[in-house]
Amino acid sequence: MVPFNLPGDLELHGSFPFTFKIHKLTTDIPPHTHNFIEYTFVIFGRGIEIINGVERNIQAGTFTLLLPHQVHQLKIHPGEELHLYIGAIGLQALFGSDESAAALHELLLRSGMEGDPSYALSDMLIADLLPLFANMHAEVQSSQAWSQLMFKTKLMEVLIILNRYVFRINDVGTVIRHVNKKGKIREVILYVYQNYREDISLVMLAERFHLSVPHISASFRLFSGDNFHSFLEKIRISHACSLLVSSIESVTVICYEVGFSSYSTFCRVFQARLGMSATSYRKLYQNM
Repeated sequence: MVPFNLPGDLELHGSFPFTFKIHKLTTDIPPHTHNFIEYTFVIFGRGIEIINGVERNIQAGTFTLLLPHQVHQLKIHPGEELHLYIGAIGLQALFGSDESAAALHELLLRSGMEGDPSYALSDMLIADLLPLFANMHAEVQSSQAWSQLMFKTKLMEVLIILNRYVFRINDVGTVIRHVNKKGKIREVILYVYQNYREDISLVMLAERFHLSVPHISASFRLFSGDNFHSFLEKIRISHACSLLVSSIESVTVICYEVGFSSYSTFCRVFQARLGMSATSYRKLYQNM
């Protein structure tokens, strides 16, 4: 069975697509995906986090960044609680035409695709971030003037601190300088991100968004850090890895579920990217 998809709160589809809450968990959270970006910070307790089939022990001070295509779950030790800050960001927040959207795009999507999902932060970083998280939680619940802008300001501060000491994505400025010149390409990337299971090609994107194929091809690398075909393959294979470990569906079903139209192409791409077959990957990680 393919893991269920969480739609998220209604706010994520509105004019302020951000939520930030404290969850106190006493029971397991089953495997799921969602169509927004999620980040968590453990305040108290410990548990096991499973992302893309890989288990990690988490405890106070663990920060996790989850992209929409990643299957994840939480296991809580019997008799224990796990307290977390849980933030969600609707994808439209990353694809606007302003500089903050460009920065969010780089700090979140690039970091999430290139780095590890979870980080055990140092005591120094925890001390720096805890007051910011507390302020974010207060602002997102506040009705005072400028509370939404204050929340976004604090969120950007958190992400910049994490980028400097954890993510280490260094070319954010390049994207920000070009965002106003080639803002429409961001709509293209958002479309690919939301529809990667469909039959997407550069020609189709050019027709849909009234742009030339060379323009999309050249601009795609600037904004995504990758060329179009590699970006699409990376998302599809990442989702396939998650499903191989967290579901009981056959490799053939998973191949088509993540957007490949040819089983032979899926096998070739999977082998090239991971150095093993999909069946071998499933056996390796299901036995961990």
